[in-house]
Amino acid sequence: MPRAASGFFSMKTLHLYLLRQCLATLALTVVVFTFVLIAGNLLKEILGLLVAGHVSIWLVVESLLLLIPWVMAFALPISMLMSGLMVFGRFSADQEYTAARSAGISLTSLVVPVIALAVLMTGVCAWFNLQISPQARVAYKRILDEQMVNLASFIPEGRYVDFSEDFVLYVSRIRGDNLHNIRFYQFEKGKKILDVFAKSGQLTRNESGNSIRLLLREARVLTLMSGLESFTDGITNGQKKTDTQNADTPAPFQEEWLPLLLEEYETEDIPAVKMAGGEDFVSISDMTLPQMLAGLKATRAQGLDTRPYVKEIHHQMAFSFACISFILVAIPLSLKTQRRETNISLGLALIVLLVYYSFFILGDALVETSDPALNLWILFWIPNFLFQFLGLYAIRKANLGIG
Repeated sequence: MPRAASGFFSMKTLHLYLLRQCLATLALTVVVFTFVLIAGNLLKEILGLLVAGHVSIWLVVESLLLLIPWVMAFALPISMLMSGLMVFGRFSADQEYTAARSAGISLTSLVVPVIALAVLMTGVCAWFNLQISPQARVAYKRILDEQMVNLASFIPEGRYVDFSEDFVLYVSRIRGDNLHNIRFYQFEKGKKILDVFAKSGQLTRNESGNSIRLLLREARVLTLMSGLESFTDGITNGQKKTDTQNADTPAPFQEEWLPLLLEEYETEDIPAVKMAGGEDFVSISDMTLPQMLAGLKATRAQGLDTRPYVKEIHHQMAFSFACISFILVAIPLSLKTQRRETNISLGLALIVLLVYYSFFILGDALVETSDPALNLWILFWIPNFLFQFLGLYAIRKANLGIG
């Protein structure tokens, strides 16, 4: 009985020791990475306005506070990875792991509380990714929008914008007044009659300011024959310049789609009454999970492309599991290298992050532009499956004393 009690207290002491070390390292690295990420965003977006005298120091402070939840979603997984590499690297290099194994303590029993901490951090990351961070990011962008005067700043990136029941616009990227990867839809009595994709374009406002027009370049246009009269008149009058046009055009008013490739295409007037921003204009990447699910349902009901919503939902949910994926890889990797130096841990972390984030970068690039039947959103989940499987396998091997 005394020996069993001694073993219990020894195990409890080791668990508390590892947890304290992980929590201390986690807190320190979170502070460091949060500061670095916030500084980068402030330098890029806010400090230039401060130097120019367009914003006050209090606005900078408010922006900083709003950025913290957003960067925490990135800082927590990275810090969890660094914590695992540094703590278990020291634990192995100082021969503490060897002593624990000599006392009959298995690696599996040693790492249980640390993995439990990673599971808890995964829940925290999911909370930040799917609820807190989007709300803070929207408030931060609203501050920026109030400082901008160019027309394009009123159009949110990565969001379907309903200007009226007849016009819907989606812009993937905005740089100054230039729009990139544009989807434009026009409806008539609730029925889609125009579907346009363009690589780039610009917004122009009419003199009265009550409407805007889109000038689209390298546009692929699909339009219903039943709504072609004004469209074909526009081409005849030279308002729209076409490179290729189907010579076998069906008779008007047939329910058939006419495909056109246009070097330049200008839309008709679009009401600008909803151009003032507000809570309705939220980028998909800045939506909470309930908002994304509601948007996905509405978009599907309208017959629009649902991939922007599908991409962001899987991206945010998969990224929430980074903490547990990173700790499962970090533990056996640090025990194998047996190094306590911080620069070694940082180098290993960079390699792990490069592999992990490459799948997310690939997914962001391909999901919206690929065939929907391919379901390329699986790319976001592959690194979690891969890291967790390899990590558990390596921990099992180390626990058995193999390798």
